[in-house]
Amino acid sequence: MVNLVIVSHSAQLGEGVGALARQMLMGDGCKIAIAAGIDDPENPIGTDPIKVMEAIESVADTDHVLVMMDIGSALLSAETALELLDPNIAAKVRLCAAPLVEGTLAATVSAAAGADIERVIRDAMNALDAKCEQLGLPLPSAVTPTSAEFAPDADARSVAIVVKNPNGIHVRPASRLVSTLSGFNADMWLEKNGKCVVPDSLNQIALLQVRCNDTLRLIARGEQAEDALAAFKQLAAENFGESLEPAQAETKAPSLATGTAFCYTPFSPEVSQQPAASLQTEQQRLRAAIQSTLNDLNALTALAEEKYSADIAAIFSGHHTLLDDPELFDMASDVMREKQCSAAWAWHQVLSELSQQYLQLDDPYLQARYIDIEDILSRTLQHLTGARAQIPAFIRPTILVADVIYPSTVLQLDPKAIQGICLRDGSEASHPAIIARALGLCWLCQQGEAIDSIKMGDILTLDRVAQRITHTG
Repeated sequence: MVNLVIVSHSAQLGEGVGALARQMLMGDGCKIAIAAGIDDPENPIGTDPIKVMEAIESVADTDHVLVMMDIGSALLSAETALELLDPNIAAKVRLCAAPLVEGTLAATVSAAAGADIERVIRDAMNALDAKCEQLGLPLPSAVTPTSAEFAPDADARSVAIVVKNPNGIHVRPASRLVSTLSGFNADMWLEKNGKCVVPDSLNQIALLQVRCNDTLRLIARGEQAEDALAAFKQLAAENFGESLEPAQAETKAPSLATGTAFCYTPFSPEVSQQPAASLQTEQQRLRAAIQSTLNDLNALTALAEEKYSADIAAIFSGHHTLLDDPELFDMASDVMREKQCSAAWAWHQVLSELSQQYLQLDDPYLQARYIDIEDILSRTLQHLTGARAQIPAFIRPTILVADVIYPSTVLQLDPKAIQGICLRDGSEASHPAIIARALGLCWLCQQGEAIDSIKMGDILTLDRVAQRITHTG
């Protein structure tokens, strides 16, 4: 098994690349540690050999550790860290010259699929091939594969499917495909429009540029060829691990909804940088708040399963997995230790930064997940501060008007009273939108200044097709 360390001059960049890479993992996968930025509030950009050494040590319980770096002193810090490490650990470490973002994603998928260190490095080094292919540029890898090199013989069998994922086989379904096929003893090729690749890395699959409604064929030969083809067919039937619920739930959501406007503000307790007397006490408070929030998420998961579907429940079990990450607690502890501040302020700093990292991603589906972080942050801060959010009870048909709304809030709305949700911001790809459609609510987002004139008690009509709000009385 190969674990990864990400070394970057910027803490935000390092955590962002780490967040993207973790999206590639199925189950335990490989471990990822981050050594990014330096502990200087005035000049936080830089790399620290001690941080790199500690990051390597934290994931050294494996055969190999691959270190991904950005520029300049990152390489020097990594080399210095090797000199500081115990020789037995240093012997496991390899430094990789691949581009940080693309290389880390390719290496993560390759390592999670069980590839050896040489294959993981090769996949990382070839990670720009897909981008160059799409832009029509020469491939930077030394060897450019052709369909002829992958030509199967007459003993090979195949299965063809039509891809239904709205965004095609992008990074997450590609990761699921690599993971699924890696366990079979067979020679395999993926083919689209006469072009073939070996489906053993994220990069190779990306080269095919598979879009929605494309026909994708798996060709296999060998001892477990039939099993591989069956697994591929089943995975395709499951849309490569992606739910198509947004498209399905759209049929439940009405095109028009009329009701009384209720102007709603998502609740999150305000915190300030108050000094804390005891680091240990604040850590205990944070642990208790996290555990209480995990209990809340278990209850929300059960509620969603009981009232709606396993897909909706999976949203909140995903929140549970995200929160139940010791790295978040460790990062907050570092802030408390450095700033001598309260658990609430430290937790707010850590999760707010994580939320911003999601907002800065290019993938709109990942970007929309920032609201999930805000939801978790609000709930944990409530446990830390004792301030509690209350969802109002509605007695007449209501249109909820807000800047944004948390997924847990939408889940707890009464669909008999709430007719629709109208947001200044938000996203059609967000979890609140998915839940709203499952509840049969009219969902209208990205209305911007159009909601400025709405007052509590106005009679509104939402037109989902025309994407507009009308005051009807």
